[in-house]
Amino acid sequence: MPSVVDMNNSAEQQQGGRITKAAFFRARSPPILPPSGFSSKRGQQEEQDNVGDSLFARFDAATRLDSPSAFPSSDAAYCEETDKYEDDNVTIADKAKGHGYGEIRGNNVDNSNDPDYSATFKLPIRDSMYSTTPATDGHESILDRPITHPVNPAAPVPTSASSESSQTPFQRQLSQRQQQYQQNSQPLKPNYHTRQSSRSRSVRSTHSRLQSLSMSAHATHQTPGTAVVSNHSHANGNGFSQMASPHDTDSGYGESMETYDSNQGMQRSLSIKDNASMGIGDGSDEMLLTLLAGQAVMDTQEMGIGGWEEVEGWKKELSLLSSRLESVQARHQREIKILTAARALQKLNGSNKRMSKQTMESLEQSEKRVEAAEKDLLVLRDREASLRRRLLEHYSSVMSWEVRRLTRITTDIQSRLDSQSHKLSTFDQREQELVRQLDEGRAKTEELETMVLELGRREKGIEEEARELEAQRDDLEREKATWAHEREQLLSERQTWLEHSRGWNKQVAEFNQDRHNWAQEKEALLAERERLMQNGQTSEQDRQMKDHVRTVLGSLRGRRGEPIQEEEIVPAFEDLKKLLAARETEVLSLREEMREVNMGLEEEIRRVTEDRDAWKAKLEKGEALRKEEVTSLERRLRQQQDQITDLTLRNESLSASLSTAQKNLSGLASPTTSQATDQRIQALTTELEEIASQFASVWPLLPPRSLREKADLIDPRTGSSNRALASPSNNINVEALQELYNPRQGEGVGSIAEAIERIKGLVQDGRLLVDRIVRMGKEREVLKTNAAKAKKLVEDSTRSLETYQHQVAILEDRLAKSSQSESNFLDELNSLQSSLDKATQAKRSLENQLVAQTETCNRLSEANDTLSARALELAQVSEDEKKALGGKLMGEVDELKKKLQECQEDADEERNKSTGQRIQLLDELNSLQAEVADLRKQLRAKA
Repeated sequence: MPSVVDMNNSAEQQQGGRITKAAFFRARSPPILPPSGFSSKRGQQEEQDNVGDSLFARFDAATRLDSPSAFPSSDAAYCEETDKYEDDNVTIADKAKGHGYGEIRGNNVDNSNDPDYSATFKLPIRDSMYSTTPATDGHESILDRPITHPVNPAAPVPTSASSESSQTPFQRQLSQRQQQYQQNSQPLKPNYHTRQSSRSRSVRSTHSRLQSLSMSAHATHQTPGTAVVSNHSHANGNGFSQMASPHDTDSGYGESMETYDSNQGMQRSLSIKDNASMGIGDGSDEMLLTLLAGQAVMDTQEMGIGGWEEVEGWKKELSLLSSRLESVQARHQREIKILTAARALQKLNGSNKRMSKQTMESLEQSEKRVEAAEKDLLVLRDREASLRRRLLEHYSSVMSWEVRRLTRITTDIQSRLDSQSHKLSTFDQREQELVRQLDEGRAKTEELETMVLELGRREKGIEEEARELEAQRDDLEREKATWAHEREQLLSERQTWLEHSRGWNKQVAEFNQDRHNWAQEKEALLAERERLMQNGQTSEQDRQMKDHVRTVLGSLRGRRGEPIQEEEIVPAFEDLKKLLAARETEVLSLREEMREVNMGLEEEIRRVTEDRDAWKAKLEKGEALRKEEVTSLERRLRQQQDQITDLTLRNESLSASLSTAQKNLSGLASPTTSQATDQRIQALTTELEEIASQFASVWPLLPPRSLREKADLIDPRTGSSNRALASPSNNINVEALQELYNPRQGEGVGSIAEAIERIKGLVQDGRLLVDRIVRMGKEREVLKTNAAKAKKLVEDSTRSLETYQHQVAILEDRLAKSSQSESNFLDELNSLQSSLDKATQAKRSLENQLVAQTETCNRLSEANDTLSARALELAQVSEDEKKALGGKLMGEVDELKKKLQECQEDADEERNKSTGQRIQLLDELNSLQAEVADLRKQLRAKA
């Protein structure tokens, strides 16, 4: 006996919080409109059980079933809910193979091992249109008749008796278990229907046997959603099977015309209850669901994924079939009513022979129409079942691909998580080291703060010295004024010096001789001076010099107006050297710190700028790519919409032509219609010749696509109108336009489609040129406005020029006056130059006095150089220590890198071990699947 597959239409839902590409495009596609006439109970049940429609709901079944509201809390409540679904709903199990539904076309061949054949689908069954409508009330005798199938009219119609008599011992055992189950749960079941036939009880019994069989299969780790064996259909001698009625046999074949969606909610609820019966809450639910999900993915790998256009075509065809099926069902119901009325009329007119003959003829016609409607209904349902099977295979393949992709992503995330965990363990050690370095830095910071305070105090001292220098500068300014007065006196005496210069030249020789004598006397005096100094006797001049030196040293050491003692001169010079060296060292250290801070700030600014530029470039690139993708998608959508519109128009035109041709062919039988047809043909021929001549005269005026491309009216990249040509800034090829619209002689006439394409192109070119003319007019208005503004600017410039000329005249007068002032200033400059010469001579005398101080400064500089050399040596020592510390740190870094590499190798080894374990689990899964397949074959053999 062939097995029948129970199929369920799974709803499309998003997985978690993310939405996949397939779900996005399915959401954008037009929805499949469900047929009207659904019962309210089915809609409510579908809303309640919508949570179990997707693969994600199966993954989340454990969390939903563990809650108290997911399933009944007791066996009695569970039995009550099960019986309620058994009373209100019923499932017709059909094998969706090829174009058949409810039958097996061909021989009885087991296709379970075929990779292209899938038996894991559940189609929804629509509500019966006879069970609740008043059209069939009281007409059981009319509907209770044998019904033939349009494909196999000779096949017998199965009944409940035949199905019960053909049961195997295994099925009878299942039936006994179900009867015992119903007896236990009968007191808790509400009586929803007072009228139940033997056929409905048989279907309910069969459904319960299927449920018990599914529970036994789950005990052997069977995948949820696998094929359920049913005996709703029986094979005849030729290998065909008939679709059995799910309801009472008293209603006849009309009850078999119910829609597919009536028991969708019950199938979802039963699938969740089957999962609950597997013992998901016993602690092994996660591993079991993982194995089941992997098996589902492996089972759906062989199924093909349809293209976007193909799936859209299936959806549209399914929508059209649904509407057609609804109309055919309405027609079939109407024919049933007519047949019922004809039967009643025939019974009433049975005594009248003449009326009985007429009613018999109408009864036969009604029966024929009912049979024709039944055949159409079966064909449409077969086609609808095939389309739903294809769509479900496509959805299963897409979900399988999505699960595999999520698995890969999870694996990558886990590997990255392991590496990050190892890095965090190394970062803890690094954090401790950084804390230690931070403490050292804080200590150094405190030292630097104390140094800054000391430098602040020293800076205050420098400011005081600066104020003293300012006072000295004021004194020098006063001396300068005195020198200026003396310069004036010197200028007056210059003339006298020039007069006496000649006499002085004569006395030069005498002065040289006297100088030689003075030198000898000086040597004698110096010897005398040394002798006197040894004797403790000093001259008055030497005493004044010493007092001056002590006073200066006292002022430098901070003593206000107090001279220094002679024995303190050398220590004072040493203290002064130390102070200058310390001051110079502090200044150098401050400069070095400022330079380092500035370099760090510049480096940070440069890095931030580079990061900002890089992110800005990435953002611009991403925006450009997104715009290009959006443009391409919009263009593709427009093209597809145009293709759909063209195909729709072509289909309508072909349908109209076909109907016209059929009418013409039906009228060709009579001679009168043939003459009228000949006349009509002649008239149409002449009309076509006139149209052809007009078309031939118009054809040379239509520009071809090549000339339009030559005239830049078509963008060669996109193939559409060149919108850039609408801008007046772009040049237009006038010669190509003239050649485009000139009549062409000798060109062959093309097809109507090509003519329509040229006319469309001509209209597009006209729109493009009109846009260009409109823009040129707008630009002309803008140019007029700009010309008016330019004229106004010229007038304003003229007035400004007159104002500028007046100002130039005033400035020329001022320039003449300034020239006179300049001559006066030159005279004053000459006088000041002479004064400057006198000041220069005075400066030279002062420079002679500073020579002694220069020697002292030289000695101080030598001492400073010695200290600088010492500081450089200390800096070199610190640099060597820094390099040694850096080498030590690099060694530690290398050791840490080696440890990190070893940890990564250990992680890779662990990952390989886990991969081996997964492979072993997959092997065990394959063996379990093989065992399940063997058990299925054994069950089929026993059945």
